[in-house]
Amino acid sequence: MKKIIIILILLTFKFSFAQINVEEIKKNAVENPQEYFYKYLEIFKQDPSKLTQEERNQMYYGSRFVEAEYSMADYNKDYDEIWKIASRKGLSNGKAQKVLPAAEAAYYKNPLNREILASMVNIYHAAGEKAKEELCILQNNTIIKIIDESGTGQNENSPICVITLGDMMTFAKPIIMMGRDFKQKDLKTDKSSMMTEYSNRGASLVVKCVGCLNF
Repeated sequence: MKKIIIILILLTFKFSFAQINVEEIKKNAVENPQEYFYKYLEIFKQDPSKLTQEERNQMYYGSRFVEAEYSMADYNKDYDEIWKIASRKGLSNGKAQKVLPAAEAAYYKNPLNREILASMVNIYHAAGEKAKEELCILQNNTIIKIIDESGTGQNENSPICVITLGDMMTFAKPIIMMGRDFKQKDLKTDKSSMMTEYSNRGASLVVKCVGCLNF
């Protein structure tokens, strides 16, 4: 009986991860972005908890196959005037109010950027906008959950799936920090994505950047 319970637990753990079918997600996003991306994005903006895991995956990873209204290039351009200020610890109410209009304009265009979400939490906290702060926290936690449930990271058949090179390095950092034996190996994947195995002192993690080679 004990063995049966252990097997059931292992099976539950194994199938709790939704394998990301990049080609299907890409096909849906490209052929019908209104249905398979923008509709889900609007729900995400209001209440992410109303999306199923499949819809969250389609929205988040599908974002790499539609033209973004606000890109990383835009983020870099705005960094000194908005995001550098917005990310400061102990941000004052006055500074928050000053950068809020421009920050919100960017945030509303693409609320899937984790750096922007962290900055918006900081801004709304400083500005006393509690409801908006809590929404951004929920959105950020939802994205973390999407990534966490994308795979185990134990092998190339179940990689942790992200959508930016920055997130690849974020997940690889604990492996990198383990010592001087750090190695990385590029693995084969679909033509629009890249997958890397990070290893150090017997520990390893496989991370896939969905759509990173698409643009």
